[in-house]
Amino acid sequence: MKQAPIFWDVDTQVDFMHPGGKLYVPGAEKLAPNLRRLTEWAAQQRILVVASMDAHREGDDEFQEYPPHCLVGTPGQQKIPETVLPRQYVIPNRRAELPPKLADFQQVIVEKQRFDVFTNPNLDALLAQLGAGREIVLYGVVTEICVHHAARGLLERGFQVRLVRDATHHLDETKGRATLALVEERGGQMVTTDQVVGGQKPE
Repeated sequence: MKQAPIFWDVDTQVDFMHPGGKLYVPGAEKLAPNLRRLTEWAAQQRILVVASMDAHREGDDEFQEYPPHCLVGTPGQQKIPETVLPRQYVIPNRRAELPPKLADFQQVIVEKQRFDVFTNPNLDALLAQLGAGREIVLYGVVTEICVHHAARGLLERGFQVRLVRDATHHLDETKGRATLALVEERGGQMVTTDQVVGGQKPE
């Protein structure tokens, strides 16, 4: 029997998603209705949502390139309400022992301090527990940065990536399109929110 997909939510945090955020992605707030639909669908269908989450501290290397954002404990670090589920487990960005059944939770939050979620030392253990070759429904921000790293890492590890193009947003449109092309070149698919929640086939 085919396993259920895993939803993978990339960095849908206030500092990126809201116009007043420290590193606002112009237009990202328009994703909120689709993000809500995906989150609610996952809860209804008992689909696990893995959510990467910047958990920065003063002096992080990333601040040499971008202004400080998503600092631990600040309102800007929080996930927007449309992407929050109540039964969560947080995986810190340090070596940790994972619970034996992460699927008992609705949402697993993976903290990170770099663009690439695979810098969290627990990622491969998490994926091993979820099961090799699973279908991953991927969405969030920013297309050409953190979404790019997540997609590439998942594809390299043999997962089937379906990127939700109307629940993903870029800073640079040209670079964003290049990421979408890369995903397709490596065997991933582009889908819409309607196709995910309505069970329609990808184009």
